[in-house]
Amino acid sequence: MRLEGVAKGGYYPTPTTMVRKILARLSFSGQTRLIDPCCGEGDALALVASAAPQGSEAYGIELDGHRAEEAGQKLTKVVQCAYEVARVEPQSMQIMFLNPPYDSNSGQEGEANRKELIFLRDLSKVMAADGILVFVIPRYTLKQSMVQALFNRYSDLAVYRFDDEEYSVYKQVVVFGRRRAGSVKRFNDEEKKLAKQFLTYGLDLEAPMPYLDDEDDDRVWSVPFLEEMKPIKFRGYLLDKEEMIKDLATSDAFKIATNMLNSTVAITNLSRPPLPFRRTHMATLIAAGALNGSVGVGDNRHMVVGITRKVTETETTTADNGDVIVIESEKYVTAVRTIEQDGTILDLM
Repeated sequence: MRLEGVAKGGYYPTPTTMVRKILARLSFSGQTRLIDPCCGEGDALALVASAAPQGSEAYGIELDGHRAEEAGQKLTKVVQCAYEVARVEPQSMQIMFLNPPYDSNSGQEGEANRKELIFLRDLSKVMAADGILVFVIPRYTLKQSMVQALFNRYSDLAVYRFDDEEYSVYKQVVVFGRRRAGSVKRFNDEEKKLAKQFLTYGLDLEAPMPYLDDEDDDRVWSVPFLEEMKPIKFRGYLLDKEEMIKDLATSDAFKIATNMLNSTVAITNLSRPPLPFRRTHMATLIAAGALNGSVGVGDNRHMVVGITRKVTETETTTADNGDVIVIESEKYVTAVRTIEQDGTILDLM
């Protein structure tokens, strides 16, 4: 990666002029979900989303804190983390705008270690069937591994170059494709021919390539729409404080703990018994919590609460041979707790 790229964390925002020309090759017919896993400040995806019908949702993932904050003001939801630890519901997105870092993974050489390829492989799982890929990459990455990955995952593929002024810096091209519904066993003759053309573009950087606004090519990719926008999982890093609070709020373990720590006594409506309660009956009802509340009149008014607790009893005996035997037994004891007006608490066993 060039020094200026390292300084920006591999951040190469797509020029607005090119985003507008990309947008001209997309058509929307209903509400949809969009994602940019390297959204930067969110400008590119926000512009694409502006053409989507009302009710559409735009999601972004951004590693840099400042850029994530900026993007959060333009997109529906943005999480600040690496895409590897973001939790995105599989097959939930209808269009992915992907402009990944231009670099080799951990500085390793070889086309299989290019970050552009790794991002494509890892992130294609969030795409719904027939979803549209917009993939912005350097032209020289169109090698065997990249082309194979694209054709394995996407159909209806095409590639266009940036305008001369923008193209001269990073030799960027845009690949459009439609997510396959399943794996493909073999390519048809047209796909084989197109794959060879992709390879030619990657190997021969001087070979003629169509521009985004090529008048002889009027292809447009129709983005799938959703009849109903249901909530989806789109979360950041698991150890993020805010994300953890959200997880706890829906956690079964947290609900169980809440019930244990904040137990409530069921409200019981007791009908009048045919015969008056005896003292043992009253004690049992109070201890069970069925008669909790305030009782008495005037200065004698106090609160009554039934409680049950476990106690351990220890008994020590001596065996015939002189050994000391300690026997512990546990049992539950019911009691009645009274709270007087002056704060005095008495436990009646």
